[in-house]
Amino acid sequence: MWQSLNIRVQLIIYMTLLVTLIEFSTLLVVNYLYQQDHQRYALEQAEALTKSINNDLLKVIVDPTTDTYADINHRITGFKKVTALRVVDSEMFAIYSYNRAIAGASNQTFDFKHFKLNQPYFSEHNLILKQPILSDGYALGYSIVSVDLSEFLETKKKHLLSLLIIFPLSLVLAFLISRRVSKTYTQPFSTLAESMEKNNIENNVFYPVQTPAQNEIGKLFSGYNKMIKTIKEATKRLKFQSEHDDLTSAYNRFYIEKRVKNQLKNETCSLNCLALIDLDQFSVINNSAGYLAGDELLKMITGYVTKLLPNNATLARIGGDDFYILIENTTEENATELVQNVIKNLSDFRFSWEGEAYTISASLGYVLFKPNQYTFEDLIKAANAAFQKAKSQGRSKIAMFSEGDQEVDRYHHEILIANDIKEALIKGRAKFELYAQAIVPLQYKTKKIGYEILIRMWDSQGNFVAPDDFLPTAERFQLMVEIDIYVLWNFLETVTANPEHIETLHTAHVNLAGSSLNNPDFQSKVKEAVEHFDFPWHKLELEVTETSAVGNFNQAKPFIEYLKKLGIGLALDDFGTGMSSFEYLKSLPFDIVKIDGSFIKDMHTDPSDKAVIRYIQEISALRNQQTVAEYIETEQDVIELTKIGIIYGQGYFLGKPKPLAEWLK
Repeated sequence: MWQSLNIRVQLIIYMTLLVTLIEFSTLLVVNYLYQQDHQRYALEQAEALTKSINNDLLKVIVDPTTDTYADINHRITGFKKVTALRVVDSEMFAIYSYNRAIAGASNQTFDFKHFKLNQPYFSEHNLILKQPILSDGYALGYSIVSVDLSEFLETKKKHLLSLLIIFPLSLVLAFLISRRVSKTYTQPFSTLAESMEKNNIENNVFYPVQTPAQNEIGKLFSGYNKMIKTIKEATKRLKFQSEHDDLTSAYNRFYIEKRVKNQLKNETCSLNCLALIDLDQFSVINNSAGYLAGDELLKMITGYVTKLLPNNATLARIGGDDFYILIENTTEENATELVQNVIKNLSDFRFSWEGEAYTISASLGYVLFKPNQYTFEDLIKAANAAFQKAKSQGRSKIAMFSEGDQEVDRYHHEILIANDIKEALIKGRAKFELYAQAIVPLQYKTKKIGYEILIRMWDSQGNFVAPDDFLPTAERFQLMVEIDIYVLWNFLETVTANPEHIETLHTAHVNLAGSSLNNPDFQSKVKEAVEHFDFPWHKLELEVTETSAVGNFNQAKPFIEYLKKLGIGLALDDFGTGMSSFEYLKSLPFDIVKIDGSFIKDMHTDPSDKAVIRYIQEISALRNQQTVAEYIETEQDVIELTKIGIIYGQGYFLGKPKPLAEWLK
């Protein structure tokens, strides 16, 4: 209750209570002082009386006659405040008694022994004082006098009544003064409170306060103004940071998504456009020139594209080299012309770094939308679908989203497959299963077995998904590293639970995406597996395709050295498909070379293919590398490859892939 009252009301109550306390205290003090003053005055009168009639009282004791009594009566009558007088001798026998006749009052009687000498006794209306009657310093008797205090009491009552009359007037005056004072002293706080209520933090609008005061109020106002200035500047910085990309200072995903959602609801706008733009082969610049060059390129591209956009278009970086362009309140013709202009200008853009020049291009997919035509999620999917369509057509391409487009349908299909992959990785309704295909020695006989680990997937409906369907999707959605970790870990977990199988195992090949070798998560998981599993690591071969080997191997040298120390082998898969195959063979640390199946299929009809196979075998033998021929489908293939000297063969003729569980039997 008290806390809900404003400061002014609290101050008025405080001042009113203070005045009341002062008035009440004043009444008590005045009453006390009056009491003390009246008693002192009465005591002085009583003492003066006894002194003035001491000789008369001596006569009463010495000569107690009628004339003496008459004289003392006459004397005492002159003292109007004396209501009674008693005289006793030294033996405490009463000699003389006087009572003033007062209407309605009874005569006073005294118990002489009750009163102490020279010690005043105050009753409700009287002062009674016992004093000695002296003669030459000797007490011949005692007098007891009663002094009437009624007059004093009446005076005190009048004064107290005056104070009581003044008291409510003082309260009223105090209330009026407190209102005035409280208004004066609480006005700065009211001003401050009103300013704080008017402040609009969300829009970063703050109202400063002014005062001529140079005391604590001035310091308070000055401190408040400095505080809101600091908050305003900090909020402005935070708002900028929350809406802009740290690297390029373009708008970020948070801001552009908020704008897109607003336009989906903005019924005053007829048509909008959302475009997704991505630089072609941006990773080439990162890999060849370094990440600093890539960052500088992104900054330059941001500034360049921003200058190409009209006022109703907004550019935002949403991650990596991906950007959104939102065109508000436009037409299909204007939107199409704008995105075409952006892609054309980017194709003419040249980037130089440390003496090297790079040609830049970009792919762009866009979707036109009206208010309430899409949900936000569906709109983003549509933009991504159009972008994937543009990307699949080559460099510097543009595609517009259209319902029923086959490319769009394919992208939606890939989205579903990507979701199934993610579900399979966490062992949900969709699932993975490890298969293995035999790798058979062609130059010798052995009871040992070798195979390549393969992965198969079933979607959430239990339908089989071919590797050619889900692996490219996994690559496109950057899920290959997680799949590689899954395959390696589950393979090791399965075979280490079967020591007898490991005894019969010669080698096990596990395929990797090129990016996995450089990935910190994959490297960490391999090191964790080495600590966790009891496996003969010299029996493990990691396969990387030729097309992804060079750049990744050069960047993964420390990790490759770690693998070599453990005895883990490296195999070059699909050898012969690249532009510089034999250069790779000379410069990269492979233990096994797997010859691409395209050479095997045509070697009986194309002498050049057979010559290439023979040459690969000879070069590999010189470098102590073993060879594996893929896609062996006939006995004739086996005979010819054995003659050439190929060490191992793999293909349907030698064994079709089957579940790893069957190999364990």
